[in-house]
Amino acid sequence: HGDVCYGGLQRVFMEKVNGDYQGCVFRFSQGLEAGTHRLVWGPDGALYVGGIGNPGNWSQQGKLWYGLQRLKYNGKSVFEMLAVRAKTNGLEIEFTEPLPEGSGWDPANYEVKQWWYKPTANYGGPKMDEEGLSVASASVSADRKKVFLEIPNLKTQHVVYLRLHGLPISELNHEIWTTETWYTLNAIPQNTFGEKTVRPVYTPPVDNTLTEKEKAVGWKLLFDGQSTQGWHTYGKTSIGTSWIVNDNALHLDAKTDPNGNWQSADGGDILTADEYGDFELTLDWKIGACGNSGIIYNIVEDPAKYQYPWLTGLEMQVLDNTCHPDARIPKHRAGDLYDLIECKYVTVRPAGEWNQIRLVSKGGKVEQWQNNRKVVAFTLFTPEFAKLIAGSKFRDMPDFGKARKGRIALQDHGNLVWYKNIKIRELKD
Repeated sequence: HGDVCYGGLQRVFMEKVNGDYQGCVFRFSQGLEAGTHRLVWGPDGALYVGGIGNPGNWSQQGKLWYGLQRLKYNGKSVFEMLAVRAKTNGLEIEFTEPLPEGSGWDPANYEVKQWWYKPTANYGGPKMDEEGLSVASASVSADRKKVFLEIPNLKTQHVVYLRLHGLPISELNHEIWTTETWYTLNAIPQNTFGEKTVRPVYTPPVDNTLTEKEKAVGWKLLFDGQSTQGWHTYGKTSIGTSWIVNDNALHLDAKTDPNGNWQSADGGDILTADEYGDFELTLDWKIGACGNSGIIYNIVEDPAKYQYPWLTGLEMQVLDNTCHPDARIPKHRAGDLYDLIECKYVTVRPAGEWNQIRLVSKGGKVEQWQNNRKVVAFTLFTPEFAKLIAGSKFRDMPDFGKARKGRIALQDHGNLVWYKNIKIRELKD
């Protein structure tokens, strides 16, 4: 159904409880041009949305107040909550795709609140008795597509709000479509208990190693956890002594000078031995307080022509967003395509905590992921991308962003930074 206030579509799941229907609502699609008046399924299988309103009411700033728009399925699988079902002892979530092995069992992944609305003569009514509820346990089904949440003290005639926190991407490498739902709990089913199960023994992968599954699909390590082998300083054949192995990670051991400024005595940006064109890269990073670094890719290593890696390569920013001066500048924050595209979501964790990165480049289409969310997506070698460069600090660098393959670098910005679990696989046709 349409939502005239938010200009989007909502999806409803319903179930029969004690003989009557009740259920929950999910956000389905936002960003439509006008408040939704009517929906019609067309003979082509697409959903046609008629928008109507007036300039002063039921409209959004900067949008039209009328329109006809079409939404058509693109054939791609989506990871989202398909349904939420009421149980005698809690709620059951069903997903469209399986969770990765070992995930979904932590009650901290689920935020639950409940309240009721007071009917008034005014338009709408206030929330009443809003309270947070504890999730006593979370149990994942054998196929990893369902999670039962044991929730004491659920009350009838209440709205139950459920939000997902920090769930990983699905088994199929898709990010979650929406993280929230609202269930109208008119009644609690009797003798329909959710199944509590014992968490199976799961040993997470050891840092800086590959699983047999990863090996089978072509992943290889760029850092073995024990040495700096396979890396060299830009324009040299060896790596500077400021890059060491520390905390099971490749670490820039920066120091402060007598004036309190951070610097590395013998560091420099370090590069992979090989060049990569179409690839998928994953790694973990953490930064020191107020620190700055970066992941630079598609670098043409030609010191005689290009003094620095960033004269040709693109940078995914690594930053402490809380206190580094660059954090005040849009497009300069953690996860951004540096000076070109700002993150869609703020997902970075505080200094001293690990962040997970996934970088995918295939046929000129690039995705930057941070902590299981796709934060930046763009296409190289297009007029749109050329326009981004023209509006950036790279506009006078003629070969910036032009390479179709290159080396990958970890940036020395003179600050403490750690990288581990650096893995790459080349993407074939």
